[in-house]
Amino acid sequence: MISTRKVGAALLALLFVLAGMANYFPAAQAKPVEVPVVYYKLPNGLKVVISEDHVAPVVSVGVYYNVGFRVEPKGRTGFAHLFEHMMFQGSANIKKFEHAKYVEANGGNTNGHTDFDYTNYYETLPSNRVEMGLWLESDRMRSLDISEENLKNQQNVVSEEIKVNVLNTPYQFFEWIDLWQNAFTNWNNSHNGYGDLAEVNAATIQDVRTFFKTFYAPSNAVLTIVGDVDANEVKKMVEKHFAGIPAQP
Repeated sequence: MISTRKVGAALLALLFVLAGMANYFPAAQAKPVEVPVVYYKLPNGLKVVISEDHVAPVVSVGVYYNVGFRVEPKGRTGFAHLFEHMMFQGSANIKKFEHAKYVEANGGNTNGHTDFDYTNYYETLPSNRVEMGLWLESDRMRSLDISEENLKNQQNVVSEEIKVNVLNTPYQFFEWIDLWQNAFTNWNNSHNGYGDLAEVNAATIQDVRTFFKTFYAPSNAVLTIVGDVDANEVKKMVEKHFAGIPAQP
């Protein structure tokens, strides 16, 4: 058995060695991190952010809409989340479910997320497919397929999420369900983002179309392109795909 005295002596010797080595290897000076970012706005109000990063041949295309749980209509709790689902139901040039198929067939991934103050959608792709990501996002911003069939289908999907994640879960998602309802008295902050089951199912096709026209306008969105791209080339692509989308009040 090794004595604690010997262990202590060995550790002390090691500390002396390390202290001596420090004289030969001075601490490296931290270099400031510089992230190149280009900001500009299209005439239709769409804000654009481009950041070149050539560390890997990958690019992320994202669209952030300035709408979330806090601004959904009273009596339509869960509506912002429901609409996030609607955004994957096809548009003028992209059939239902084809958005994800295009991305995955080109080695990428895609998703969306609804938060308190924003809803965002993104594609992460090989950098030579950046224009495809821009085309996909512009097509649904311009011409989302809002139909009775798509609305009913996604109401059923969101209803199942409410049943599984809220109503039938003993401990629920405390952070998302109970915390906000107990922390705030203001309705916009206190209601949960999943929504009331009856209110989600009460949403009408006109509700959805009005919501889209109001909040999914280019002037209420930020387009981000981050990764292995040339900013000047990307600007041309953005102009091609987004500049013709009509502005909304």
